[in-house]
Amino acid sequence: MIKIPDSEELDKILNELKKKGDSRAPIPADDNQIKAEEPEAAVPEETVSMETSSEEAETEKISEDFIISEQSGSSKITISDEPEYEEYEEINVSNSNNKKKIIAVAAAVVAVIAIIVAVVLIKGNSKAPETTAPVSTTEPTTAAPVIVNNPLTNEGSYNQSAAKTRPAAIVVENAAQARPQWGINDETKAPDIIVEGEVEGGEARMLWLYADYTALPDQLGPIRSARPPFIKFSEMFDAIFIHWGQSSSKGNYIGANTVFQEDNVDHINQMAFSDKVGLFGRDKSRGVSSEHTGVIYGDKLADAIAQEGFRTEAEDSSYTKFNFNDEDKTVSETDCSTIDVRFSSRSKTRTWAFSDEDKMYHSSDYQTDVARKNILVLYDTTEYVVKENYKGSGNSETYCNYKLEGGTGKLATMGTITDITWSVENGMLVLKDSQGKALSLNTGKTWIGWASANNGGSDTES
Repeated sequence: MIKIPDSEELDKILNELKKKGDSRAPIPADDNQIKAEEPEAAVPEETVSMETSSEEAETEKISEDFIISEQSGSSKITISDEPEYEEYEEINVSNSNNKKKIIAVAAAVVAVIAIIVAVVLIKGNSKAPETTAPVSTTEPTTAAPVIVNNPLTNEGSYNQSAAKTRPAAIVVENAAQARPQWGINDETKAPDIIVEGEVEGGEARMLWLYADYTALPDQLGPIRSARPPFIKFSEMFDAIFIHWGQSSSKGNYIGANTVFQEDNVDHINQMAFSDKVGLFGRDKSRGVSSEHTGVIYGDKLADAIAQEGFRTEAEDSSYTKFNFNDEDKTVSETDCSTIDVRFSSRSKTRTWAFSDEDKMYHSSDYQTDVARKNILVLYDTTEYVVKENYKGSGNSETYCNYKLEGGTGKLATMGTITDITWSVENGMLVLKDSQGKALSLNTGKTWIGWASANNGGSDTES
């Protein structure tokens, strides 16, 4: 609240100001010409007090806001942090002299207020300027997620750390006593590619290819012995070869042991492996002969490969990579609801039936449901080679050797079928359509039937 003092009080205030010699707010002789002048230099913060009573002497600190208040019957200017706003008292002026004095007093008050404001402003400006960190106008960029597809199936969510590693090729038998094979229909870890062909006596054997050898089923098998054609096939994928035993060279028969040595193939043979990691074992729960009980434990293969010190980074120049469609496509207008494949005239038939529900081909020949997106049939030249006195028994054994010379074939996918050609170029498998263009598969797992072109291999569709 502001109270206007009477003329006597004003005189005292003016005299007090003159005594203090306040150079910041000189009071002109003519009361009507009172003006507030801004200081020429910064004025330090100080206490300003104007009193009319000698009994009350106190000073108040100058700040940005102020209150002029009345205390104990004395007129006093008090500077405060929190302004208060009161209504002005009504003033009755009886003569012109009083009016002039009131005007002069008001001017003096204004001058004092101007001085206070100037001091505060100058003090505020003398502070070191606050620094504000520059505001970046560039929005942070988020790196696009890395998507790695399985090189053998083109399926997403592949293990990124395995993208450039060598695949594993594992020999698994398909004799009646071996079915159902452990791991063949694992929901998430079934083999990426199954290659199946004749070995001897009309019996078929399989080669399971896994792009990521750290993502195998807990147990898979039965594991069986190596044959030269399957070793050669695995070399087209730069794979590390896993087996339990091998055929040996004798007479005019070139066995697996010779191919391993001549081709310098990285392989793990249970019969010669110092198994410090527990890779191999036997599952006798089926009550079959021991040759059908050999298994490997999938989570141990990486340790076994490390134990052997094999190269793990894939060689792109010797790793077959298939082409894949961006989305599932039919390959012709020829329907293929079922396809029966015989590897030779001596072998049994493998039957695959297309399902409209999941767009996959299914087979129950393995005494369990096995599903594949692509069914490939590759016709190759075969040769039967007889090895006499097999294992010292006095009997002979006739092996089926595939020449890997290339030829014709078939691709069944999405309920349709088409003719293809295949060859081996620079050590890799090359697939082409009937027009001679690069063949594209549909994303998913593949079964390859390795059939004889000259010894009764066949495929029948309906």
